[in-house]
Amino acid sequence: MTEQNGWHWALSNIGPAPLMLWLEPWADEVAVPGRSTVTLRIENSAPRDEGLDVEDGDEHLVVWAAGGDRIEVAVDGIVVSTGSAIIAVPDAFGMSPKLLLGVLFEEQPTARLAGRVASVPRPSLWRRLLRRLGF
Repeated sequence: MTEQNGWHWALSNIGPAPLMLWLEPWADEVAVPGRSTVTLRIENSAPRDEGLDVEDGDEHLVVWAAGGDRIEVAVDGIVVSTGSAIIAVPDAFGMSPKLLLGVLFEEQPTARLAGRVASVPRPSLWRRLLRRLGF
């Protein structure tokens, strides 16, 4: 078994509203209730020089893992079952997983990259009518 390099990162949600934590590239969603603390235990077989890549929004955080990372999540000390704790991020051909997934899924809103709401524009009524008529 290889030696693991690990570290912890904790965040307290001091507000009353829940905070959505989105773990990429696994697309794991973890709801952090108001006045709760979430702890991330990050493990990797290779040492890291950089910290986490975190994006924030009004009601959510997106945590992007690096190649080789596994992340165990606990909310108020209770471990949450996630794919991020089991499946290590594969190396992304020398690219960061964030950059690779951005290239692959940028034009695919239903992929919900980084927790974005899937908003697929519908064709106009005119376009649907033309398609229905075979034009």
